[in-house]
Amino acid sequence: MSDLRSSSIGTEAQLASVPDKFLSNDPKRPLQYMDDDGSVYTYSLRPLFYSVVFILLIELLERFSYYGLTNTQLEYLVGHYNPEWNAGLTSVQASSFVGASSALAYTAPFIGGIIADGLFGDYVNILLGTSLLYLPGLILIALCSYPYVLGNEFNMAALQAGMLVLWPLGAGFIKSVVNVLGAKQFHPVLQSEMVESYYISFYMVINIGALLGGIILPVVAGKSIAAAYTIPF
Repeated sequence: MSDLRSSSIGTEAQLASVPDKFLSNDPKRPLQYMDDDGSVYTYSLRPLFYSVVFILLIELLERFSYYGLTNTQLEYLVGHYNPEWNAGLTSVQASSFVGASSALAYTAPFIGGIIADGLFGDYVNILLGTSLLYLPGLILIALCSYPYVLGNEFNMAALQAGMLVLWPLGAGFIKSVVNVLGAKQFHPVLQSEMVESYYISFYMVINIGALLGGIILPVVAGKSIAAAYTIPF
């Protein structure tokens, strides 16, 4: 068993050395594991390319969007990008606005984690957080940046709903479970080394996403804040 725990079963040739209790009848997910409660889970031989790559892609794009917006929020709120169409906040008001948004984003993972563990599970939690919170928030933020789309005057209520509630809350719901969902795609005994490699990839992509978002979106915002805030959605 110690040999199995340090192994990375990832090819069909290696299946011959796997005990029957770890084998399923599913050709796409030939590995299985039964936990202490008797629940059976199946796993792919190559989880990274079977499903995990999509989890990493979503996390990269989410970090791109989050840090791109974060690095332009203050200037946007005070009217730096478009003096004729903006929230009209003072620097102090804008700083408080940005601080409140960040505070919710960093508090929301506790809420998202509790809901995921108690109600929906990791996958559905991410699905709901993305479709009902994060994306609607991005839509509202983007629409507010287009003059007159949401009214004759800048729609501060819509911006608050998007930037102070939906977007940061959605970010927290995703952040609380996305790395765990990725790790759960690997067999806990037969693919333990792959889990370590996955976490290296995970932190690499979130840093790449944050770096690109923090560079690209401010540059685009200098040309068109509407275009910059449409890209994340």
